[in-house]
Amino acid sequence: MLTQFWNGERQRMEQVFLDPGTIGPESWSELGSLLRSLWLTVLFVVLFASNMLVGHNMLPSLIESGHVPKSWQKVRPVLYAGAIISIGLAFFFVSRAIEFAGVLRNFWPDYWI
Repeated sequence: MLTQFWNGERQRMEQVFLDPGTIGPESWSELGSLLRSLWLTVLFVVLFASNMLVGHNMLPSLIESGHVPKSWQKVRPVLYAGAIISIGLAFFFVSRAIEFAGVLRNFWPDYWI
């Protein structure tokens, strides 16, 4: 029995034991897809941020200071396009992760913990 103190009152909490052995192969497959989608989301958010940082911050500064030639100004639209594609893919993989998150209900009763 676990106890928790809440506003001076003592309450009883029941401990939930989860057995990973009861998770079936289908659930493991969906969990793998969920994790893959989450990692791809992180990857594309980092790509978005790096494209925006280079295209909107570093490149104009380097061009104005004369460290790179002005012809590099043509690279900025490519970086912006890469950023837009990256954020679009990040949103796509977030939506897929939300879809795959339903598998957690199969073995975890408290979904929003």
